[in-house]
Amino acid sequence: MGNLKLKKHVSEVAKNALGKQYVLGRKEKVSRGALNIGRYYALDSSLGAEVYVDILRPHIILICGKRGYGKSYTMGVFVEEIARLEEEIKNNLGVVVVDTLGIFWPMHFPNMANVEKLSRWDDTPKGVDINLLVPKKFVNEYRSKGIDAHSFSIRTSELSPFHWCQLFNVKYTDPFGIVLTRAVLKMQSESNRFSIQELLECIKIDKRSNDAVCGVAENFLAMAESWGIFDRVGMGVNEIVTRGGIAVLDISHLSDQTLKVIVTSLVGEKIYEERVQERKIYELKKMGHDVEENGIPMVWLAIDEAQLFLPDGKNSLSKDVFINKWMRQGRQPGLSLLLATQRPSSLDQEIMSHCDIILCHRLTSQEDISALGKIRPVHMQEGIRESIKKMGDEKGVALVIDDTSESVHIIKIRHRHSWHGGAEPLVIEPQ
Repeated sequence: MGNLKLKKHVSEVAKNALGKQYVLGRKEKVSRGALNIGRYYALDSSLGAEVYVDILRPHIILICGKRGYGKSYTMGVFVEEIARLEEEIKNNLGVVVVDTLGIFWPMHFPNMANVEKLSRWDDTPKGVDINLLVPKKFVNEYRSKGIDAHSFSIRTSELSPFHWCQLFNVKYTDPFGIVLTRAVLKMQSESNRFSIQELLECIKIDKRSNDAVCGVAENFLAMAESWGIFDRVGMGVNEIVTRGGIAVLDISHLSDQTLKVIVTSLVGEKIYEERVQERKIYELKKMGHDVEENGIPMVWLAIDEAQLFLPDGKNSLSKDVFINKWMRQGRQPGLSLLLATQRPSSLDQEIMSHCDIILCHRLTSQEDISALGKIRPVHMQEGIRESIKKMGDEKGVALVIDDTSESVHIIKIRHRHSWHGGAEPLVIEPQ
């Protein structure tokens, strides 16, 4: 009888909330510039008010949860919502999704498998207009399967000696490391464009080199050439980030994790540098100067499997870019990060302190729950562990901690309009 009363009570709570709106990451009430990510979720599984996320200002958002409970799905919802924004707001934003598993390219197609579920939310399937970028050597492979893909490459000259030594796991003090560093610096001083082959030739004509070092250089640089990611010309950051555009950078074909980290870090660093310059134009325009904002817009960068790029207890190039620059200084140039991980305990613990919104799907690992528990805000009446227990085991349900409005919610993420490529494959589809 007591449980029946409880269910009736929570149903009334959800019902009464229908006339309200929750906008995460925002204190004031503004009718524009919000992403509809789901609905308020009661303990009896009834749904209440729609839940929104502010898009007018920069955010650091972490999505976590065990495998199969909706992290990548939720990230896709954010991308879909940005794509649906009114033009005036959308044109001041650019989205880049770093896809480490090759699961975001299907967003281009409508989610016809979810027609019935979407209709219950008064919605319909719809694909997202994305710019799918893959290493140039894989473009034809995608196109042969009917997938519209475009070539992505990084200018060889943008890699510093530090990048090259990390890629090849060599020390600056090794004979090859010394010659490689000298060659890279020499080539960079002469031109901002050179190929891997030209870099190799520079090593070969170095009088302080020898046959053994040249042999090592040939092997390593041939391997770098085979990755199909570095090019003499390369792709400018303004070709990746466009006003109102959504770029999916599919690096799933790059088998080496260090290579993925360096590629992502270089893209992140170039975006940061461009936005720092563009912020100066923005301030001049606000002061009344006749200037035009021709550079890249404010950026949302989404990174799945974030623990691979920002690991706890390990130094990495990506930490310098995304923690020191994006998190500590990125608010001023208008940079937002959307991170997803199934192992919050494996993330650098500083990340938690920078997040103003955390969405936590189901977690069962003691380590992961404890990692989140360390950042329990003072406005939370109970611990993370107790709150996660209340969610149950339903997929798509998330505990939301909003530091801006100092509130905690349990929500149900809405159904995807576009096709989700991250679901578990089945040996045979159920009848």
